[in-house]
Amino acid sequence: MSHDGMLQALPKVELHRHLDGSVRIQTIWDIASEAGLDVGARTLEELRRAAVIREPVHDLGQALARFETQRKVLHSFDAISRVTRENVEDAFRDGVRVLELRFAPAFIADGTALSNDQIIGGVLDGMLKGMAEFPVEVGLIGILPRGCPVPVNARALDDLLRWRKGGAPGADRICGLDLAAMEAGIDPLPFVPLVRRARDAGLGITIHSGEDTDAAHVARTLDLFKPTRIGHGIRSWGNTEVMRRLKEEDVLLEVCPTSNWLTSAVPSLAAHPLPGLYRAGVPVSINSDDPNLMGINLVNEYEVCADLYGFTEKDFAAITKAAWEHSFLHRVPGFSGRTPPWLHLQEDLSH
Repeated sequence: MSHDGMLQALPKVELHRHLDGSVRIQTIWDIASEAGLDVGARTLEELRRAAVIREPVHDLGQALARFETQRKVLHSFDAISRVTRENVEDAFRDGVRVLELRFAPAFIADGTALSNDQIIGGVLDGMLKGMAEFPVEVGLIGILPRGCPVPVNARALDDLLRWRKGGAPGADRICGLDLAAMEAGIDPLPFVPLVRRARDAGLGITIHSGEDTDAAHVARTLDLFKPTRIGHGIRSWGNTEVMRRLKEEDVLLEVCPTSNWLTSAVPSLAAHPLPGLYRAGVPVSINSDDPNLMGINLVNEYEVCADLYGFTEKDFAAITKAAWEHSFLHRVPGFSGRTPPWLHLQEDLSH
């Protein structure tokens, strides 16, 4: 259904977008061509067919394997800076006013000669370039992938916290920590001290949970990690106790409808629990997750919500307000906590 640009024009707050999972296909081709990297395709169109997930894959693990092509081109400071800047631009084109980008130093470094410092420095460089060109407030979330050894993740956290306190331009916008990748079958206990350390250092905590698992995993996540946000969390739907806790503890779910369909976390977009969670009073936000990997953008997700779930401008305003209130950017020293003018309009609509 055509919305005549209305959904694109709506001011948005996006809290769940993987920088290292959202490289433009053209950019993959450009960087690979310039650097002589093998991305398994002889033409741009062949790359587009191979690197974009357009139909549901078997499970989350299959989807995560597709990240390899994107990771491969994040091979230098300049490449990382370019991709970060383009993420900011792409978000701006979607009407995003506040953007949180998450990235995993351990994932990007795997198979390259890059240090965590080069990776973090490249992300900061691209973020600052993007913010200089586009009126988007950007925050950064460091990811600890569950599949990486704990000592590797511990070093990444050390480096993220050192940069955050080191005074480099933009480094104070490292404002959150995420525990990500497949949750099923992974012992969470070794990660508890790392998450506690991040929280004690002032970072906001979000945890991927309840995406490829069940509501019991979400409950365990709440108990062990005490996050203020959960990445996905959609398997909470239907569990009265977990939904009660999310509401009472004011834990926001970062929901990514198309991503959940493509990873087979839900059987169809129409069957997604987002509208049920929202109407039950669970705090939610709408996000694109890995837009270039999945051939979508954030406006696409808003269209899904409008066309399939009946969300109105009033609903989008309420969701944007909740996302703003749960943004980790409020933890950035000197970041204005005052409500921006565009959000006043959203608040008026949401009442």
